[in-house]
Amino acid sequence: MILYGMKIDSDIDFDLKLPYDSEYKDTITICKNVPLELKNSLTCGTYLYTTSKHKVYLYSDQDISSPLKTNQPLCYEADGLVKFYWYHKDKSIYYELLHKDTDKFSFWFIHHFFSFFLSIEEYFVMIHGSAVEIEDKSILFLAPYKSGKSTLANYIVHQGHKLITDDILATFIKDNNIYYTPSHPYSNPFEKGRYLGTYMRSHKKSFDTLDQVYIIQNSSENTDINIKHIKGLEKFQLVRKNSLLYSMPYIRVNHEKHLGILLNSVDFFILSYPWGKEHLPQIYQALQNNLKYYSQSLGDGGTSESAYIDVGLIN
Repeated sequence: MILYGMKIDSDIDFDLKLPYDSEYKDTITICKNVPLELKNSLTCGTYLYTTSKHKVYLYSDQDISSPLKTNQPLCYEADGLVKFYWYHKDKSIYYELLHKDTDKFSFWFIHHFFSFFLSIEEYFVMIHGSAVEIEDKSILFLAPYKSGKSTLANYIVHQGHKLITDDILATFIKDNNIYYTPSHPYSNPFEKGRYLGTYMRSHKKSFDTLDQVYIIQNSSENTDINIKHIKGLEKFQLVRKNSLLYSMPYIRVNHEKHLGILLNSVDFFILSYPWGKEHLPQIYQALQNNLKYYSQSLGDGGTSESAYIDVGLIN
C-alpha cells in the first residue's frame, strides 16, 4: 500500500482501501518485533500534545530539542493505544500495541503518527490543509481546525473532481519547486469520531505542483462569497500562522525555506463565504471562475503580480 507518497510493507492488515498503484518516493517497513536494545536505549521523553483524546509523547536517549543524530533511537507513544519505535534515518518502524483494537491502530498510524514520522525524518514538510484537483489544477485550502476546509473539499470531490488530501498535505522540494504527494483516499468532512472517513473513488495518485492556495477566513451567516488575491508579506503572515505541522526547532529553518518557495511560486487568495452547506454550490462556482480567470491570464502572458518574498528577512 502507498500512503503520503511512501510504499508501506507491513505485517499487519490495515483493512482499508489503500492504493497500490500510486507514485511513491521510498519504501518503509512496519513490523511488531521491536528490538530489545532499541527499547532499552530510551532514557528520556517529553509530552508533545493531546489529540483524539490521547496524550502523545516522544522518547529518545537524549534531549529531542537538539538536532537528531543518525541511528538515534526514538519512540512515539499514543497513551494507552500504541507505541511506534524507530532509529533516525532508518526505514524500519516497529510497533507495540497497547490496545487490541486494530482499527484504532490503523487510524493512529495513518492519521497521526506517519505524518509526524515523515516530517521528523525530513522526507516531507507537512501542511495542515485540504486539497483537491479541479480540471487538472491543484488547489489547497488552509484554515484553522473545524473551519470548513474539509467540508468544502468533500463537496468538490462529489462534483466529479479528485481528492488530494482531506487534512494533511505532504510537500517536498524538487528542482526548486514545491511538489506534493497525495495522502490517502479518505474524507472525513464532519470529523465524526476517530476514524479516517469515507472512501473516495476519485483520488489523486501522482506527484504534482500546486496551482492555487485559498486561506479560508472566519465567516458568518451574512458573509458574502468573496475571493481576494493577496501578495507580498500579507500572504506570508497568513500562511505561517496555521499551515505548518510538527515544526520542531531543528527543522524550522528548512520549513521557512520551504514556505518561501511555496509563497513565490503559487497564487494565494483569501476566501470568505457564509456558513451553511446550502452555499457550497455557489462557493464551488466562484472557485471555478477564479481558476479559469487566472489560468487565462497566465496563458495570455499575464503574471500573478505576486511580489517576491525573502523569508530570511522575516523575524
